Amino acid sequence: MKRLKEVLVLICTAIAILLASCSTKQPLPTEEEKQVARMKVPCIIALPVITDLRSNKGAGDQTPSTRAEGSLAMEREHKETIKMIDSTGFPVMAGPTSDDALTYQNAAKLEKGAEFLDTQLKNALRGHDTVRFLSNRQLTSLLPENEMTQAALLRSIYTELKCNAVLVTSLSRYTQRVGGDYGVDSPASVAFSMKLFDAADGSVIWSATFDETQQSFMSNIMSAHKYGLKWLTAEDLATLGIEEKIAQCPYL
Repeated sequence: MKRLKEVLVLICTAIAILLASCSTKQPLPTEEEKQVARMKVPCIIALPVITDLRSNKGAGDQTPSTRAEGSLAMEREHKETIKMIDSTGFPVMAGPTSDDALTYQNAAKLEKGAEFLDTQLKNALRGHDTVRFLSNRQLTSLLPENEMTQAALLRSIYTELKCNAVLVTSLSRYTQRVGGDYGVDSPASVAFSMKLFDAADGSVIWSATFDETQQSFMSNIMSAHKYGLKWLTAEDLATLGIEEKIAQCPYL
């Protein structure tokens, strides 16, 4: 019986690989395309990963927030200014929001995910001499007190740091699996977007979205080829997503 199970697993894996070879994938940029892109954008500032609660389910979870040093933005005093993101997904500064608009549980999940995603992004881009990372403190110091807007931040980065592009990664879902490697009650689910802004005019140079919830082999045979036969953790899924999107970007 054990031998039969092993044979069935091998057969299923072979079928998944065969089907995957026939599937369409987004083509990766060539070395020539990368060289041209990096000549156009020789310096990129990568901002800390931000969180966006607007994409979470629930009528009350409509207000986004970024990570604040030492605590969640929802824990700050109402009179303080906190980081927000605008309709383009770019971090800006805005006035205080109501705690009623956030749930601690959702905010805490995204906070944890953003910290992990930030680390993975830095690891994946280690050695890329065209990319520089900013901390939350550095980001705040670059914003003029009298003009806390996207345009002001871009202009400050362009003039003060002499970089012509800004990479913004926004995490909107980070759900951990409930179960183990070979059986789950609910799978891991991760969603984030990446946008590369032109620091001179604010236009979007490149963008990508990763939105994945792992499915069982029986539900989606392609999932087995992409993620294997084990159930992934949210960390596994996020890591694969970061690697995939960076590989697709000619500027990185």
